[in-house]
Amino acid sequence: MENQEIRIERATEKHKLHVLEMLSEHMPGADVVRRHAWLYEQNPHGHALTVVAYDNKTGEPLGLTSVFPRRIVVAGRVRMGSIGGDGYVRPAARRRGVATSMHKAISSYMREEGIELMFGPPEPYNLRALERAGARVVTHVRRYARPHAVHGLLRRFARIGARKAVRLAPIEGCDKRVEEVWERSVDKSMVAPVRDAAHYAWRFGASPAGAQRAFAVLEGNRTAGVCVIERREGRAAVVDMLAPADSFTRLLRAVSDACDETSLTTQLNEQGPAAAGLISAGFLPRESKPFQVFAASDADPALFDAARWYYTWGDGDVDRVL
Repeated sequence: MENQEIRIERATEKHKLHVLEMLSEHMPGADVVRRHAWLYEQNPHGHALTVVAYDNKTGEPLGLTSVFPRRIVVAGRVRMGSIGGDGYVRPAARRRGVATSMHKAISSYMREEGIELMFGPPEPYNLRALERAGARVVTHVRRYARPHAVHGLLRRFARIGARKAVRLAPIEGCDKRVEEVWERSVDKSMVAPVRDAAHYAWRFGASPAGAQRAFAVLEGNRTAGVCVIERREGRAAVVDMLAPADSFTRLLRAVSDACDETSLTTQLNEQGPAAAGLISAGFLPRESKPFQVFAASDADPALFDAARWYYTWGDGDVDRVL
């Protein structure tokens, strides 16, 4: 039964003030005008789709939620997916079914726009609402840490060992090397958000925080992979890493060894194709979050196979993780 106390509207330009007002409450201290321009309007994979919930009696805005288009390869086929984000219900309106109503409404708008699924690790309160609307938990994303002692030891071994050092060359603008590495790295068994030159340039070259920098991973003159690193106060995070499966662990270790910070961290889905090599690269498992897929019940079964998914910090909507 539909919630008759709540009205859900698809956000347009006339809703923008309400959207910005609630984003300011949801993200205190953030420059929400800049975030909205970047994330909602400039994404090369498509403009955001947002719904706003209103109290039917008072007309007061109660909450909002958004999806941000992201092309995704599913078992060899490129589909239009989306990541979810900025889900917020004002405290006084909680426990009234607002979040669930918004997720049900946005799923209808997604179908109208040709967006086949939404995926990602939501906050716990939002996950419950998503599950009530039809989402399924498929796996978990987990943070992995390379502690200070381990990081220092592995860097010393790298300096005295026989391994060929890599160089990290900054990526500026739309760099076709991103797509070249993507083509060598993806295979028909995987489910992974598409890495293309335009998306990489937007996601890591134009974000409001400007904290996450993309690099080509060079072995000699050859681009062996690409990565994204964030640095802050002596710590570093590998936000994204892309390389062919047979060299992924070796290159992740080489990229990590090239970071002179005191500790290192990364995040991946724990059952995915790259997670098995993290321990040999010096990363130890830490806390995890559920990862959900919101799609039709008759969607490609590959979407619900945890072992197929490759998802990193860089696939989310957060432009600073440290």
